[in-house]
Amino acid sequence: MDGTGAPSLGNALFVISDGRILSVGAATPEAVKALPVGTQVIPADGKWIIPGLIDAHVHAESDDDLKTMLNRGVTSVRLMAEDVAGARALAAASRERRDIPEVFPAAPIFTAKGGWWDQGEPADAHVDRFPTTAEAARAAVRKAKELGSTEIKLMLDDMSWCRAPKPPLPRMKPEVAKALIAEARRAGLRATVHAPKLADAKEAIADGATALAHGVIEPLDDATIAAMKKRSIFYIPTMDIFEFLADTRAFVDRVLSDPAVTKPGGLPKETIARYRTPEYSDGYRRRYPNFENVKRNLPALRENLRRLHAAGVPVALGTDMWAFPGLGVSIEMDLYAEAGFSPLEALRSAAVTSARSLGIERDRGTLEPGKRADFLVLSEDPLRDVRNVRKISEIYKNGAKVGPIVADAAPAR
Repeated sequence: MDGTGAPSLGNALFVISDGRILSVGAATPEAVKALPVGTQVIPADGKWIIPGLIDAHVHAESDDDLKTMLNRGVTSVRLMAEDVAGARALAAASRERRDIPEVFPAAPIFTAKGGWWDQGEPADAHVDRFPTTAEAARAAVRKAKELGSTEIKLMLDDMSWCRAPKPPLPRMKPEVAKALIAEARRAGLRATVHAPKLADAKEAIADGATALAHGVIEPLDDATIAAMKKRSIFYIPTMDIFEFLADTRAFVDRVLSDPAVTKPGGLPKETIARYRTPEYSDGYRRRYPNFENVKRNLPALRENLRRLHAAGVPVALGTDMWAFPGLGVSIEMDLYAEAGFSPLEALRSAAVTSARSLGIERDRGTLEPGKRADFLVLSEDPLRDVRNVRKISEIYKNGAKVGPIVADAAPAR
């Protein structure tokens, strides 16, 4: 399955060299015989080859998080980060490392002082993440670009939708948000906006956001959908996060019911044991006590996803999933399938559309000649059931086999 939308090719000959795809075609005797002398031939009888997965919304609390993502078949990620210089250094290192995905940072994360993402998260020593005026916002974006940023992130949210009755958090001023996005676009940077509430999302769209970092929890109107389609604004719904916050206990139990998750080489035993305790789910109810509101809005989230996809708005798969790094991509695809996506459509969201959202579609996202050889070898057909992307036999990044590694590497959350 090459990810282009074309029918799957059976009995295929997939040729790579120096980290690049040379050709994809039928494995006829003549084609095999024509391979250069010394070519290593790796049989994959009864297996399926798909593009490497691309998660368009992650946070990494540790290097182990990134290692776990790659070990679950995620070969590229959009990493939301506070520090521009640190994120760019990690991105450069990720291009050479074989144990983590390639990192594409969205940095810094702009917010209001005391607002969401100023709850103990670090500041950037070189960029003002908390501008209070339009001019300060423009200066901060210019500084971020000078430090190597290609994308910024904004928080337009008081978090009341999940934190009430706790007091709402300070929210960025509209004029500051508008200046951040306008300056980013002028400088050629992408601007991803965290705005789950409808009014905030509309503001982000009107200001020129290139992507919404989360789904919108209230019903979208026709005019908003039309505006998103016209401007090709990427919708990254992170359905798994809303499902997680609506009922953490049910969400975790559902994920852990899959033997592919709990078998040796899956989640560490201590992580599984912790997730199954009442204390784990009860902790999230205390941190996000407005879970009933989230639960009430799940039908609207699902319908928004369905309508946007039907309208042709690009849906890029991102997870923001801290509990199940890497595995969250499969969980998210399963939720897309429940919303009406075909397995192929879900897979394309996790590959070519996510690549487009990062501006790297010329280099990855599909298995075509000239593109980077990031791909997975699966033991079961993902077009029959998207959960089969969990059944990974081999992982290749830049043409090199990098996994899967059977080890208890994933830390508990």
